[in-house]
Formats: sequence, structure tokens, C-alpha cells
Amino acid sequence: MNSVDTLFVISAIMVPLLLISLNYESINDFYNIAQPLNDFVLDDWISSNYPDRFQEIKELDDSTCFVTPTNNQYCYKKPKGGEDFKSTHPIGDNGISGELHLEPLHNITGYWTMKDITPINQDSAVITFSDNSERYPNDTLDRWHVTEEFEFTKTVKKYDTFVAICSNNGKNLEVMQFLGIITIEKVDYVATWHIGAASENAVNCKYPQIIQASFGVDFGI
Repeated sequence: MNSVDTLFVISAIMVPLLLISLNYESINDFYNIAQPLNDFVLDDWISSNYPDRFQEIKELDDSTCFVTPTNNQYCYKKPKGGEDFKSTHPIGDNGISGELHLEPLHNITGYWTMKDITPINQDSAVITFSDNSERYPNDTLDRWHVTEEFEFTKTVKKYDTFVAICSNNGKNLEVMQFLGIITIEKVDYVATWHIGAASENAVNCKYPQIIQASFGVDFGI
């Protein structure tokens, strides 16, 4: 058998094995990551305990409201904080409530798996996702099941939703939504807000796959 024939035989064996391996990993990620994400339910404990909270916030003179592409309306009180960071708590007419982070353009640090946020325009940005190993202690990363080193970038648009961290052996998530740039008292802030979500059907906390798979999932926000 000459060298050409040998290479052909090796290729005929290795290529199918490689394809099988890639397909197995893809199928495994679908059933253990992508599919279980659909079972997660957003936290509504504030609305459950304070059923009139949405209407109370909406009727405040200094409140702000927005409507997501799923036609859910959320309102929040005037954000509090210093010039380097502000926060507030949106609550929706669907009973969902979360925490809104506002980072001024001169101090965009990102948090959790968001290593860096670079605005493109009013309604879009490039987010760099990373294991953030230099920002968080090892015990925190262990709690979030971050065991892999990873880094990738994603262009996001206003109202894009994704998973930021995974915890409790895959039964709890923090779901993020990007809100673009919000101007408060002539200062521009990058706005993201997060809501807790839970499921008895645990997801595999595998990074960066869980973040990547979460884009496009309808979490009901």
C-alpha cells in the first residue's frame, strides 16, 4: 500500500469518528443544556407577597416604564446610587421582578460572567463573557460551577436575554436582559437587569455553552 492509499484509509476512518464525536457533543449539549432551559420559571416572590406593587410603582411621579417584545410592561422607581453605579428594581405586570444595574460609560465594569461591555450605539453593545477568575474568589466560582477557562464575545441588542450564572447544582439561574443605554440627569448608563429563575429539572452548568444556548430562549421576560 503506497502513502496515498494509506492516507486515504486513515482519512476514511478518522473523519467519520470526528463527525460522530462532534455530533455526540452537540446532541448531549442539546438534551443537557439547551432543552432544560425551557423549564426554568422566573422568580415572582415580590409580586406574590405584594400583589399591588406593580401598580404602586407605575403611579409614582418619578417612575419609568418599558415594554419588552413579549408585551410585558415593567416599571421601576428612580434609581439610587453614586455617579459610578446606580440600581433599582423593575417589577412587571406579569408579577416578575428583578434588579436593574446602571453603569456609566466612564465606569462600565460588567459583572458575573460579563467581563466587559462595549456599547456600539444606544441599543446595542459587544459583551465579552469570561470565567472572570481574577474578579471573583475561587469559592464563588465554585458555587457558580465555573470550572472552565473561557472567553467569547457576543453582539447584543436591546431586550436580548441570556443566562449569566448557574448555581445550586443546575437548579438556579440568573437571567439577564440588556436594555441598552439609559440617560439619567444627562448621564448615559449601560443598563442590564437580572431575575432569578429555578427548575427541578437541573441544567448542566457547562460554560460557555450554557450562556450561548440561552440566547433566544423565551424565559417569559
